[in-house]
Amino acid sequence: MYMSKFIALLAVLIFSVADAQTFARLSVHNTGWVPVDTYGETRIKNLKRFFIEVQNANGLQMDRWSVTFRVNGPITNGIKTFPPQKLKYQFSYLSTAGADNGTPVNASSLGLNTAVMPFQISGTDITTQSQSVYDLGIKNYFAINLYYDVIVEAGAYLEEYKSWSNFKVNMIMELRNRKGELMTQIPVSFDLRIMPLDSPPTTPTFGMVFDENAKNVLLEFKTASDYANGVTKTQSKAFSTFSNTPYTVRVNTIGSSLSSNSNSTLPVNALKMQIRENQTQLLTGNINLSASQQNIISSAAHPALKFYDITYSTQAGDLTFFNRSYDQYSGTVVFTMIPQ
Repeated sequence: MYMSKFIALLAVLIFSVADAQTFARLSVHNTGWVPVDTYGETRIKNLKRFFIEVQNANGLQMDRWSVTFRVNGPITNGIKTFPPQKLKYQFSYLSTAGADNGTPVNASSLGLNTAVMPFQISGTDITTQSQSVYDLGIKNYFAINLYYDVIVEAGAYLEEYKSWSNFKVNMIMELRNRKGELMTQIPVSFDLRIMPLDSPPTTPTFGMVFDENAKNVLLEFKTASDYANGVTKTQSKAFSTFSNTPYTVRVNTIGSSLSSNSNSTLPVNALKMQIRENQTQLLTGNINLSASQQNIISSAAHPALKFYDITYSTQAGDLTFFNRSYDQYSGTVVFTMIPQ
């Protein structure tokens, strides 16, 4: 058996005189159990009610007491062990009775941790003791109810733990004084059943493959007609994609200019790019190249390969290319595939 520890600051309380003069009692009430019937997040509202009661306080001041938790042994159904970090607590609300010094008793004044708190592996502290802004002057009696949601993390991982046999979640609740000394402790437990009724989320599988002959493209201005009419180069089946989820493809250049060995430059936005599905010749993208990402494909899922043609071109009569010395300019185009 191993011991995993989960610490959560629930209240900040301490006596300014001998702790032996007080009597503190802890108790826990479950409002039910945790049935997980979906691969999405499961949240059971106010599953836990933690009751802290202080009697015979005789007017003592209290600050910096803490209530902590630790996982007590593996979370198991006798067959498999559930990972504790997939379970979380989150503070919901509180109610009090007894002492009242005029300061509102709330999560902030008591210094409660209201964040989502995963059950942690052994020895991990979620919070440490801190000074409460609530100067709790107890005459004879004080009681507080702390209500907590239990959350089960979403994900396909739940498939591994599907079972009609309940997992037992065992924890220890501890009340410690300002010195960190244990004053009292009680066991805390709840049942967890994992039996999702929906389908597990699909893990995205996708890819993009370029033809070796399409990894380089050459646009040449050789004649007066090239300058007057522009130049065009089409690469058929330049690349293919596959995906079991909808996706987009974006394109950008590295830098905003093409450069030559003589350090001359041309703006990349003087080059146009068109993307068409090879089989249907449907135009999916029509852009001027840019250093900023631009969408050229937005597609539904298709597990089979889909091929695309790329056409690079320049505008007819574009003065950008006039009166340039004979040189070769180059740049890099980046294609990015993003599953949705």
